[in-house]
Amino acid sequence: MILNDKQIYEAVQNNDIIIKPFDEKQIQGATYDFRVGEQGATTTTKKLVNIKENGYIIISPGDFGVITVLEEIKLSLQFCGRFGLRSKYARKGLLATTGPQIDPGYHGRLIIGVTNLTPKPITLSYKDDFVTLEFHRLEQPSSKPYIGPFQNKLELGAEEIEFITESNGMALSEVLTTLRSLSENVGALSKDVKNLKWILPLIVGFGITIIAILVAIK
Repeated sequence: MILNDKQIYEAVQNNDIIIKPFDEKQIQGATYDFRVGEQGATTTTKKLVNIKENGYIIISPGDFGVITVLEEIKLSLQFCGRFGLRSKYARKGLLATTGPQIDPGYHGRLIIGVTNLTPKPITLSYKDDFVTLEFHRLEQPSSKPYIGPFQNKLELGAEEIEFITESNGMALSEVLTTLRSLSENVGALSKDVKNLKWILPLIVGFGITIIAILVAIK
Protein backbone atom coordinates (compact mmCIF):
# COMPACT_ATOMS: atom_id res chain seq x y z
CA MET A 1 0.00 0.00 0.00
CA ILE A 2 1.28 3.45 -0.94
CA LEU A 3 1.14 5.94 1.92
CA ASN A 4 -0.72 9.22 1.47
CA ASP A 5 0.30 12.49 3.12
CA LYS A 6 -1.42 11.79 6.45
CA GLN A 7 -0.03 8.26 6.62
CA ILE A 8 3.51 9.50 5.90
CA TYR A 9 3.20 11.99 8.74
CA GLU A 10 1.87 9.31 11.13
CA ALA A 11 4.63 6.88 10.17
CA VAL A 12 7.24 9.56 10.90
CA GLN A 13 5.63 10.41 14.23
CA ASN A 14 5.61 6.71 15.18
CA ASN A 15 9.29 6.32 14.12
CA ASP A 16 8.32 3.68 11.56
CA ILE A 17 9.97 6.05 9.08
CA ILE A 18 12.74 8.29 10.38
CA ILE A 19 13.70 11.38 8.35
CA LYS A 20 16.33 13.83 9.63
CA PRO A 21 15.85 16.72 9.29
CA PHE A 22 12.10 16.30 8.94
CA ASP A 23 10.00 19.13 7.51
CA GLU A 24 6.24 18.67 7.22
CA LYS A 25 6.26 21.10 4.28
CA GLN A 26 8.14 18.49 2.22
CA ILE A 27 5.19 16.10 2.37
CA GLN A 28 3.20 15.98 -0.87
CA GLY A 29 -0.06 14.17 -1.63
CA ALA A 30 1.57 10.71 -1.56
CA THR A 31 5.32 11.43 -1.50
CA TYR A 32 8.03 13.19 0.46
CA ASP A 33 10.48 15.52 -1.32
CA PHE A 34 14.16 15.06 -0.47
CA ARG A 35 16.54 17.97 -1.05
CA VAL A 36 19.99 18.52 -2.54
CA GLY A 37 22.54 17.74 0.16
CA GLU A 38 26.03 18.91 1.07
CA GLN A 39 28.22 16.77 -1.22
CA GLY A 40 28.59 16.07 -4.90
CA ALA A 41 31.13 15.20 -7.58
CA THR A 42 31.05 15.25 -11.39
CA THR A 43 33.18 14.01 -14.25
CA THR A 44 33.95 17.64 -15.10
CA THR A 45 35.05 18.80 -11.62
CA LYS A 46 36.78 15.46 -10.86
CA LYS A 47 36.74 16.27 -7.16
CA LEU A 48 34.46 16.43 -4.14
CA VAL A 49 32.27 19.55 -4.28
CA ASN A 50 31.02 21.16 -1.06
CA ILE A 51 27.54 22.11 -2.26
CA LYS A 52 26.62 23.68 1.09
CA GLU A 53 29.64 26.00 0.93
CA ASN A 54 29.28 26.81 -2.77
CA GLY A 55 25.51 27.09 -2.65
CA TYR A 56 25.09 24.91 -5.76
CA ILE A 57 26.64 22.33 -8.06
CA ILE A 58 26.72 22.54 -11.86
CA ILE A 59 26.09 19.49 -14.02
CA SER A 60 27.76 20.33 -17.35
CA PRO A 61 26.48 19.01 -20.71
CA GLY A 62 27.15 15.28 -20.88
CA ASP A 63 28.28 15.22 -17.25
CA PHE A 64 27.79 12.27 -14.92
CA GLY A 65 27.65 13.16 -11.24
CA VAL A 66 26.78 11.78 -7.82
CA ILE A 67 24.96 13.89 -5.24
CA THR A 68 23.93 13.18 -1.65
CA VAL A 69 20.50 14.18 -0.45
CA LEU A 70 20.17 16.38 2.62
CA GLU A 71 18.00 14.02 4.64
CA GLU A 72 19.06 10.93 6.52
CA ILE A 73 16.44 8.18 6.36
CA LYS A 74 15.71 4.96 8.21
CA LEU A 75 12.93 2.50 7.34
CA SER A 76 11.41 -0.10 9.63
CA LEU A 77 11.03 -3.64 8.31
CA GLN A 78 7.43 -3.01 7.25
CA PHE A 79 8.26 -0.20 4.82
CA CYS A 80 10.13 0.20 1.54
CA GLY A 81 10.47 3.19 -0.73
CA ARG A 82 10.64 4.11 -4.40
CA PHE A 83 11.99 7.40 -5.61
CA GLY A 84 12.34 9.41 -8.77
CA LEU A 85 13.78 12.70 -9.91
CA ARG A 86 11.61 15.77 -9.43
CA SER A 87 9.85 16.59 -12.69
CA LYS A 88 11.27 20.12 -12.82
CA TYR A 89 14.74 18.63 -13.30
CA ALA A 90 13.58 15.82 -15.56
CA ARG A 91 12.04 18.41 -17.89
CA LYS A 92 15.39 20.18 -18.05
CA GLY A 93 17.00 16.99 -19.38
CA LEU A 94 18.54 15.62 -16.17
CA LEU A 95 18.42 11.84 -15.79
CA ALA A 96 18.65 10.00 -12.46
CA THR A 97 20.63 6.77 -12.87
CA THR A 98 20.42 5.23 -9.39
CA GLY A 99 18.30 2.15 -8.63
CA PRO A 100 14.72 3.10 -7.75
CA GLN A 101 14.03 1.01 -4.63
CA ILE A 102 14.94 1.49 -0.96
CA ASP A 103 14.66 -1.81 0.89
CA PRO A 104 13.12 -2.37 4.33
CA GLY A 105 15.58 -1.74 7.17
CA TYR A 106 17.70 0.71 5.14
CA HIS A 107 19.47 3.48 7.00
CA GLY A 108 21.60 6.19 5.43
CA ARG A 109 21.61 9.10 3.04
CA LEU A 110 20.63 8.47 -0.57
CA ILE A 111 23.38 8.97 -3.14
CA ILE A 112 21.83 9.89 -6.47
CA GLY A 113 23.58 9.44 -9.81
CA VAL A 114 22.64 12.04 -12.44
CA THR A 115 23.47 12.62 -16.10
CA ASN A 116 22.90 15.83 -18.07
CA LEU A 117 21.57 14.88 -21.51
CA THR A 118 21.30 18.47 -22.78
CA PRO A 119 23.74 20.91 -24.44
CA LYS A 120 23.28 23.38 -21.55
CA PRO A 121 24.58 23.22 -17.96
CA ILE A 122 22.05 22.42 -15.21
CA THR A 123 22.45 23.98 -11.76
CA LEU A 124 21.25 22.24 -8.60
CA SER A 125 21.02 24.53 -5.58
CA TYR A 126 21.69 23.46 -2.02
CA LYS A 127 18.49 22.35 -0.22
CA ASP A 128 16.44 22.57 -3.42
CA ASP A 129 13.76 19.86 -3.86
CA PHE A 130 15.61 17.15 -5.73
CA VAL A 131 14.03 13.69 -5.61
CA THR A 132 10.59 12.59 -4.49
CA LEU A 133 10.12 9.42 -2.40
CA GLU A 134 7.08 7.16 -2.36
CA PHE A 135 6.59 4.93 0.71
CA HIS A 136 5.02 1.45 0.63
CA ARG A 137 3.69 -0.41 3.67
CA LEU A 138 4.19 -4.17 3.37
CA GLU A 139 1.46 -6.59 4.49
CA GLN A 140 4.02 -8.21 6.79
CA PRO A 141 7.44 -7.01 8.02
CA SER A 142 10.32 -8.23 5.89
CA SER A 143 12.49 -11.02 7.29
CA LYS A 144 15.48 -9.80 5.27
CA PRO A 145 16.49 -6.23 6.16
CA TYR A 146 18.84 -4.38 3.85
CA ILE A 147 22.51 -5.23 4.58
CA GLY A 148 24.13 -3.96 1.38
CA PRO A 149 27.18 -1.70 0.94
CA PHE A 150 25.17 1.51 1.35
CA GLN A 151 23.80 0.63 4.78
CA ASN A 152 24.59 3.41 7.31
CA LYS A 153 26.31 5.42 4.57
CA LEU A 154 25.89 9.16 5.21
CA GLU A 155 28.37 10.76 2.81
CA LEU A 156 30.27 10.18 -0.41
CA GLY A 157 33.11 7.72 0.07
CA ALA A 158 36.46 7.19 -1.60
CA GLU A 159 34.98 4.64 -4.02
CA GLU A 160 32.48 7.12 -5.49
CA ILE A 161 35.09 9.88 -5.82
CA GLU A 162 37.69 7.53 -7.34
CA PHE A 163 35.16 6.20 -9.83
CA ILE A 164 34.60 9.70 -11.15
CA THR A 165 38.14 11.10 -10.91
CA GLU A 166 40.14 8.05 -11.98
CA SER A 167 37.89 6.35 -14.53
CA ASN A 168 39.69 5.56 -17.78
CA GLY A 169 38.65 7.09 -21.07
CA MET A 170 36.83 10.31 -21.81
CA ALA A 171 33.66 11.31 -20.02
CA LEU A 172 30.66 12.15 -22.19
CA SER A 173 31.10 15.82 -21.28
CA GLU A 174 34.70 15.70 -22.56
CA VAL A 175 33.61 13.93 -25.74
CA LEU A 176 30.99 16.63 -26.38
CA THR A 177 33.56 19.38 -25.77
CA THR A 178 36.01 17.70 -28.15
CA LEU A 179 33.35 17.25 -30.83
CA ARG A 180 32.24 20.87 -30.43
CA SER A 181 35.82 22.09 -30.81
CA LEU A 182 36.32 19.82 -33.83
CA SER A 183 33.12 21.14 -35.40
CA GLU A 184 34.29 24.73 -34.90
CA ASN A 185 37.68 23.93 -36.45
CA VAL A 186 36.05 22.20 -39.42
CA GLY A 187 33.74 25.19 -39.86
CA ALA A 188 36.68 27.60 -39.83
CA LEU A 189 38.58 25.43 -42.32
CA SER A 190 35.52 25.25 -44.58
CA LYS A 191 35.26 29.04 -44.50
CA ASP A 192 38.95 29.37 -45.36
CA VAL A 193 38.51 26.94 -48.28
CA LYS A 194 35.56 28.97 -49.59
CA ASN A 195 37.59 32.17 -49.40
CA LEU A 196 40.48 30.45 -51.14
CA LYS A 197 38.14 29.39 -53.96
CA TRP A 198 37.54 33.09 -54.78
CA ILE A 199 41.05 34.34 -54.09
CA LEU A 200 42.94 31.66 -56.04
CA PRO A 201 41.54 32.64 -59.49
CA LEU A 202 42.43 36.28 -58.78
CA ILE A 203 46.00 35.31 -57.88
CA VAL A 204 46.30 33.15 -61.01
CA GLY A 205 44.80 35.88 -63.18
CA PHE A 206 47.13 38.49 -61.69
CA GLY A 207 50.10 36.21 -62.29
CA ILE A 208 49.14 35.65 -65.92
CA THR A 209 48.79 39.42 -66.42
CA ILE A 210 52.26 40.06 -65.01
CA ILE A 211 53.74 37.37 -67.23
CA ALA A 212 51.99 38.87 -70.29
CA ILE A 213 53.36 42.33 -69.47
CA LEU A 214 56.87 40.98 -69.05
CA VAL A 215 56.67 39.16 -72.39
CA ALA A 216 55.39 42.29 -74.13
CA ILE A 217 58.24 44.38 -72.71
CA LYS A 218 60.80 41.95 -74.01
